[in-house]
Parts: sequence; C-alpha cells; structure tokens
Amino acid sequence: MSFDKLTPNQKIQAANIDCMRHHKFALLSGIICMGKSEVKDGMPTACTDGKNKYYGAEFISNLNRKQLRYVVLHENFHVALKHCVLPTYIGYVKRFGAQINNVAMDFVVNGLIEELDPDFKFVERPVQNMCIDKKYQGMSYPQVLQDLLKDAKEMPMPMDDHQMDGEGEGTGEPMSAEDKEKLGKMIDDANRQGELLVRKMRGDEAGGRDILGTAQERVTNWRDALQDFINSVCVGDENSRFCPPNKRLLASGFIMPSHFDETIGEIIIACDTSGSMHWAYPIVFGEVARIVQNTRPDSVRMLWWDTSVCGDQTFKPEQYPDIAKALAPKGGGGTTVSCVADYIDEHKIKAKAVIMLTDGYIESDYRMTDMPTLWGVVENDDFVPRAGKVMRIKP
Repeated sequence: MSFDKLTPNQKIQAANIDCMRHHKFALLSGIICMGKSEVKDGMPTACTDGKNKYYGAEFISNLNRKQLRYVVLHENFHVALKHCVLPTYIGYVKRFGAQINNVAMDFVVNGLIEELDPDFKFVERPVQNMCIDKKYQGMSYPQVLQDLLKDAKEMPMPMDDHQMDGEGEGTGEPMSAEDKEKLGKMIDDANRQGELLVRKMRGDEAGGRDILGTAQERVTNWRDALQDFINSVCVGDENSRFCPPNKRLLASGFIMPSHFDETIGEIIIACDTSGSMHWAYPIVFGEVARIVQNTRPDSVRMLWWDTSVCGDQTFKPEQYPDIAKALAPKGGGGTTVSCVADYIDEHKIKAKAVIMLTDGYIESDYRMTDMPTLWGVVENDDFVPRAGKVMRIKP
C-alpha cells in the first residue's frame, strides 16, 4: 500500500519505523517506543508533553513521507532532551515566557535533525520559516535561549507546542517531583538504548558525537566543592602552629605550620530568587545545614536578591539543623547581582566568605565584594564569573 493511502495513525507508525531503521536516527528508537504516538483532530501542528507525542490530523495529511519523518524526529528529540520535564527548563518558561523558550528549543531540535541529515536524503522541512540557524549547531537549549534574550528581535514561530510539567495528557495537573525523577530516568535509559542500537548498526564502538549526552555525567559533585570551600574559609589563616603541621607538605619532607583562626566569623549566602532556582533551594540548603553543623561558623546570613536585596535572614549555630526548613525567599523580579555587593557595603557587613547561588543570567557589567567567593551556578555551563570559584549544580 502506498504511503498516501495510509490512515493518519498508520502514517505515524510508518514514519516511526523509518526513523528506528535509519543508521543515525535509530538513536531515538528507545524514545519513539516510549509513551504514545497519537493523531488528534483540532491540533494545529504537533505537540509533546515530555513523554507522549501528538500530531494534528489535518496537519500531517498535507505532508509527504520525508516531511512527516522530520516532524516525528522533531517531537522525539524534544522528549530525548527533556525539554518539557526538567525543573530548570520549566523555570525558564515561567520566567521568560513560552514563546521565546519554544523557539529556542526548536532551534536546537531542528539543528540536530539537519546535522544528522545535511543533504536531506531522509527528511524534508515540513513548513516554511522554520527555526533553523547554523550558528546554533552544537549548542544546548539554555545556550540558545541566552543568545535570543540578548537580542529579542522578531523571531520565527515554533513548529509545535511544548506542554510543560505534565499537562500534555489533559489533566492540567503538574507532575510530582517523584514522577519527574522517574520520567527522567526512563528517558536516560531510552537514550542509552538508542545509542547502543546505533553502535550495533554501524558495527563499531564509537557512536560519533554524543548528541544526547548519554556519556556525560549528569550530576556534578558540587557537594564536595561546597564542603571544601566552607571548610577552608572556616579554618582561616590568621594564626599559625606546628601542631598539627601542614599536612600538604609532609609528603615532600617539609615540616611547615598549619594556619587557623580563633574566631570563625560569618558566612553569607546570597541567593538569586528567579524561578529557575526554586528546585535547588531545599537540596542546596540541606547540604549547607549539614556542613555548617560540623564547621560551626559564628553565623550564616541569607540574602535573597533579584534587582535588589529583598530579604535578609541570619542563623546562629543552634538554628543550623533547621536552615533548610526556615528559608523565606523574597523577590522574584529581575536579576541584578551587583545589588549584593551594594547591600554588603551599605550595611558594612564583614564576613569570612560569600556563596553566590544563581542561574548565571545576570548583567554583563557587575560588582563583587572583595571577600572569598564561591559561585554555585544552576544549570548554566556557559556562565564564567570574573572572580571566585565555581561549582556547577544540576538536577
């Protein structure tokens, strides 16, 4: 039976099978098999909720086989890259709006499709004025979004709809944190299955560029970096002693003094209150509570900021076990990190160190304090501070 005579659902099945048999796009075979692939009346183009894929009946009726493959790959790449389920990405949509985020996601997905089939032997663009630009090739969705935010000109329309946080099945109810975690693991497993299939089809052990990041470590060891930083600033170096000696130099045969402070002092934690940060609060501050109970600084000052410092909380040693529960975030507007240094100067706050927690989407020309600074950057590998140490925090 010719493709034109197939029913809409049969066309989707045919396109799915085509992609799963392709020596490159078989990468998505596990994702294609995950969730539902359904044709729906009244849907303008196509849609995904991060697991299931939906296609408009009228829209696909006008597409040839190569164009439909493009649409199927487009939806499944959104799923594979977790565009609709990662808490950070949901935060970006709430903060910057659906339109610009959908465009950024489409630039990434379309770029991947055309990187894998540059001569259009397998696919064909289904619509005119698609979100495609070679300058975004190899870039992630947050990177593209950051570039679009710098120059928000008139942009092309996204091809499809991305229903965030579990609303795609018409429930209107967001997914629980447990459901998101399960879905994330399911997607990771499906991506690895696709990668293994591609390698088997090619008869080698090298899958080429790691398109879906299956070889990457998705959780960085930021906890150790946080503990080392707090330990180092709490120990201090105002005084010296030979008992105990400096352990770093013992192995080289040198006996040198170690350094310490009589008073530990205060630690400042300055937290960006933008939407993309909210998921990180209980995780990071649970870890802070554990560390400060051991190091025992004189106090921990919590500064909540957006375009100005909107909240100031101080915790004493007896309150450290309950820091994570006692958080009272304030603000949520823009992000102007210089306000932290201004606030510290204005109130003449003296501290041992500052821990800046942010998503890194801040002004280009910003002020910092002279205190030792650790930047905890949430889901933004592109941000590099002008001074201080960096720890990358990811879900």
